[in-house]
Amino acid sequence: MVSGYRGRPRLSALLERGLEDRSRLTLLSAPPGYGKTVAVAGWLESRALAHAWLSLDAADNDLARFVRYVVAALQVVRPRAGSATADLFGLGASPSVDLIGATLLDEIAVSDDPFVLILDDYHVIGADPIHRMVRFLIERGPPFLHPVILTREDPPLPLARLRGHGRLVELRADDLRYTEAEASGYLAEALAAELDPEQLARLLERTEGWIAGLQLAAISLRERADAGTLIKAFGRSQRFVFDYLADEVLARVDEDLRSFLVTTAVPERFTVDLCRVLTDRDGAGALLDRAERANLFLVRLDAEGRWYRYHRLFADYLRSQLGDAERRRLHERAADWFERAGLEYEAIDNALAAGSTGRAIRLVEREARPAFEAGELATLLGWLDALPPDRVSFSPELTSLHAWTLFETGQVGAALSQAQRHLASSGARGPAEGRLLILQAMMATITGPDAEHLANDGLELVGDDALFRSFGLLAAGLARLARGEYVPAVETLRAGFEAALEAGNPMAVIPAVNPLGHGLAVAGLRGEAETLCRTVLAQQADDQGRPRPIAWPARVVLGIVRYEANDLVEARRELEAGFEAARQMGVGRPVLGWAIPYLALVRLACGEPDAALEALRTSQRDLRTTGMALPGLAGEIEARILLRRGDGIAAGRWAERATPDAPPGSPLLELLRRSMDVTIARVRLAQGRPKEARELLVRTRVAQEASGAVADLISIGVLEAAVAEATGRRAEALRALRQSVELAAPGGYVRRFVDDGRSVVHLLPLVRTAAPLFVDELIAAFAAEPTEADTRQPHMRGVAMWRDADGQLLETLTSRELDVLRLMAQGASNADIAAGLTVSLGTAKWHVGHVLAKLGATSRTQALVRAQQAGLV
Repeated sequence: MVSGYRGRPRLSALLERGLEDRSRLTLLSAPPGYGKTVAVAGWLESRALAHAWLSLDAADNDLARFVRYVVAALQVVRPRAGSATADLFGLGASPSVDLIGATLLDEIAVSDDPFVLILDDYHVIGADPIHRMVRFLIERGPPFLHPVILTREDPPLPLARLRGHGRLVELRADDLRYTEAEASGYLAEALAAELDPEQLARLLERTEGWIAGLQLAAISLRERADAGTLIKAFGRSQRFVFDYLADEVLARVDEDLRSFLVTTAVPERFTVDLCRVLTDRDGAGALLDRAERANLFLVRLDAEGRWYRYHRLFADYLRSQLGDAERRRLHERAADWFERAGLEYEAIDNALAAGSTGRAIRLVEREARPAFEAGELATLLGWLDALPPDRVSFSPELTSLHAWTLFETGQVGAALSQAQRHLASSGARGPAEGRLLILQAMMATITGPDAEHLANDGLELVGDDALFRSFGLLAAGLARLARGEYVPAVETLRAGFEAALEAGNPMAVIPAVNPLGHGLAVAGLRGEAETLCRTVLAQQADDQGRPRPIAWPARVVLGIVRYEANDLVEARRELEAGFEAARQMGVGRPVLGWAIPYLALVRLACGEPDAALEALRTSQRDLRTTGMALPGLAGEIEARILLRRGDGIAAGRWAERATPDAPPGSPLLELLRRSMDVTIARVRLAQGRPKEARELLVRTRVAQEASGAVADLISIGVLEAAVAEATGRRAEALRALRQSVELAAPGGYVRRFVDDGRSVVHLLPLVRTAAPLFVDELIAAFAAEPTEADTRQPHMRGVAMWRDADGQLLETLTSRELDVLRLMAQGASNADIAAGLTVSLGTAKWHVGHVLAKLGATSRTQALVRAQQAGLV
């Protein structure tokens, strides 16, 4: 039985209400010393309820760390839970609370065996993302999940709304106070004697039923004959009572036990072995047993009785008995013990509390890299902020990881400033400096001409560090892409991808897919790009074969290469789903500027020019709000949309004022200028100015032939054929068209012809000998282009997948929810669904409700109609 727990039927009845299907949250909110933890722990044990218990402290205000601990707690009741949830965090990832919550709920829904999730000491949490995640679990959790929060103050959760709907079970100080009968039973057991009714009433009045006061009174009264005098001395202030009785307790405890209590109160939690180290005594175990038998505010933290802590207020009091020097000495001992026990995070906390800067620096240097790779960036920044800045800057390891952590959390300016300061002031050139050079190179791929030089210098210094080697090769490859050197860029990016695989971190592998896949597609290797994406997606799939959210880059690139193949259904599905997953991961459009044009183009190809424009405009707003001046092709794509709509005048206005969208000095300027010239040529051709179009195309062809941009050369050839045909030069048109067919056929670049070749489609049979099967495919693709009626009703062509009838993006259904949807489509009742999934009726109702909510439906019929329109059933 839980230490200090005595059956309290009144409280148990209140707690039982939290197990009802209607209840969403049980809240115990009261000041310290009211027995919240003991009451819940004893109730769980007396009922043998399955539960997951998480005791929180101030260090848990890092969302990644909080989620990791929640997952660890949940694995007691759901052993397989957590792998997909853990995958959401990593380098640069800031997954949305909704995504984290939905993933976690999907993992615990593998069974509907009921359990209680307890979050103890929740008042220490101040991070808004954690509050939002807990709110998500409360509001959207299944009926078999029963959350219980123990706190000293009301948390920022929708308590009023839950209360108004009868979905909140509350236990507050008045509920937790001991009644006269409960106090009488407790004191009779604690004192092995009974107080007379008057003394009991007076004690209850003085303590106001506060269990901490009653417990301290019991300890003090054991050896006092004058109980009445002691009871009369009680004040009404809990703090006063605590201080007074703490003095009484320590005054009446022998020196050995008193010294033990004070000395062992320094760490937040402790074991018998740690007590031996702190007290330098072999009899620490016996003293700990004495303290527990004497009910000296000792709390067991695990069923095995290995870990303990003192009641928070009692621990504070005990620590106040120590001088600063002694407290620092004990923290130093605790830090040493925790380090030897492999509990590095607690070792760091105690080293910082000890003021042991040298030890803290050494420990943080050792743990910074694992914390960085695990995505616990807030924790890492907290450690670094607690250290003296000059000591951090003295450590190349910490300086480099600090800069990268700032970079990954969006503090780009601060990251670059730190990198520049260190590299300018330090004469050292080792792995840490290599990381900083690679960080500079990453930004220089957009803002300056030295990216490849910086990346190569960094690569030489990081040596065989696979993670940062992959980043360095990524930066070098991006620099070559920016200069339009596609063949060498692809080779460098391939090497970067291999280094990322060697690093074994998905958060290194996944980002490498974007530039490599894009480079392959532009270089004419569309098939290899598709294979790359499908391989990564298969590796990053859940148990049902569905891509995990972290695989969004592979989905985006797959959408692009399927667009090139003119598979509009899969292209749109992958692009839409990839962009949505990126948004949920918190790493969305700011790093997807290069892919935005394809999202717009695929919508345009589906006959939805307004949706295409909205993609551009929304994305550009998103990019501006990040404060990052990223290059883009939005202006060009808008001009192409205007041309498709027949608005040549507006497109012409764009062509007259068009300038590359890149920061001054960006290596991307020349690349963007070539692309812009091709689009201006499209406009000039539409305006009936073929000579100007031809001049632009000839000039651009020379540059693109040198760069190896096969995909762009295909478009240029198609446009050259259109210009030649418009000016009566049939032989030249056929020559240009044949050349494009020969370039496009191996990679299946169908869309390059469909987008720009409407005016020369009649010439395709004349060049069929260049690639007969491919030309036949092109002719069929032109024949299948949308009519005006299709444009008015695009969803009838099946390309608006993952969108509802109003054009809104559907929230992705989990694998279990898709199973529910299929059963609904078969006419299954809630009871049938429960039987089919082997879950309870309440869980089946919960799943059906989630399916309706995600489809934006208010009835089963409406949900099924929308699911059919989206191609889900």
